[in-house]
Amino acid sequence: MRTRFLHNASSAKRALAVVVLAAVVSLLLSTPSSSAPGDEDIPDRPIAASQGFATLAQGAVVRRSKMYITIGSDRNNPMWSAIYTFLYNTPVENPEQYLAGCSKNRGRPCIPNPFYQPDCATNDVETQRGGLYFRSLIYPFTPLSNGAEVGLLAKTRVRLVAFGSIPAEATLTLRVPRDNGRVQPFVAHIWQNKLDGVGCDPSFVSPDVDALVEGKVIISLSDLRVDGVAVPLGPSCRTVRPAELALWAETANGGYFPADGGRLGAYDGLHPGSLKPLNSPYYSELQGRTIPPSTGLTIPDFTGCGVGGEDLSPLVSAMASGPNNPVRASQGMVSFRNNGIDLNDIRSCDDQGRCPTPGPEVPPRPPLPAGDE
Repeated sequence: MRTRFLHNASSAKRALAVVVLAAVVSLLLSTPSSSAPGDEDIPDRPIAASQGFATLAQGAVVRRSKMYITIGSDRNNPMWSAIYTFLYNTPVENPEQYLAGCSKNRGRPCIPNPFYQPDCATNDVETQRGGLYFRSLIYPFTPLSNGAEVGLLAKTRVRLVAFGSIPAEATLTLRVPRDNGRVQPFVAHIWQNKLDGVGCDPSFVSPDVDALVEGKVIISLSDLRVDGVAVPLGPSCRTVRPAELALWAETANGGYFPADGGRLGAYDGLHPGSLKPLNSPYYSELQGRTIPPSTGLTIPDFTGCGVGGEDLSPLVSAMASGPNNPVRASQGMVSFRNNGIDLNDIRSCDDQGRCPTPGPEVPPRPPLPAGDE
């Protein structure tokens, strides 16, 4: 009898375990996930006046290889970004809202234009041309079947030239770095120059908007083939440090405004840089910096390339690394999301009829540095 009782008890436990397991599985299947891949890498609280999705295309001249590498040529499969426009700016110590205007009466002074001032301007801010400054955050991502990989700009096949003349192909991966595990977005700095503060010379003319989009990019290469022959690079072939990208609005080509998109570039002669160090508490991380004139992207040397003890990093660096590689990028209009960012709903149009796809066309090749052919 005791044996039978133990057998029945054991059977009852197994039956209870099956029931509990079935209930858990049923709950998992019937309850939607609270977050999709990538949700943890975008802001989980309001940080800006508006947010939405935009698509991009870009091209960069790799001077060592004399190649113009384009990304996003398929307008139905472009580069993607989640953009938070008009970051909260008031109060300065702990921003909780966005104040659009700038005037003494509203408690938020206009910021002197740091790039263009009339000859009559002095250190007295009353003599200086002023306007509004605001920031936006741009989180690049690559869509997945569910959610997105936030921080991944692109992974694409590119053609290069090895040893000056031998054709080569490789998979190029562009990714923004992380800081303490968090994706570091691009920052768009905007100076809107005609809102207030005409300064000492009302006839002085400067661009309506100055825009600078800056951020860091880790560049990786894999699956290299030189003249059709596979050259194993291993899983860790990347730049020794992130490349620092500074893209300026091309005012002659329609300019740039985060919500409306436009043309950006990084090449010699596009923008003069700041006249002196920036000085305003509203500049946040820009405070105290002197912004240099525009120039092309510096691609650092590569490291970690090769397998089996063979160091191919010098070969890869010879193909790709070097200073002043001109870049152009085009961003489409932002498709706004009033209820926040949902990485599973990126292609729908907003209530203004602004749609992220098709993406913008790849921009024409930017001008080369003086002396380059």
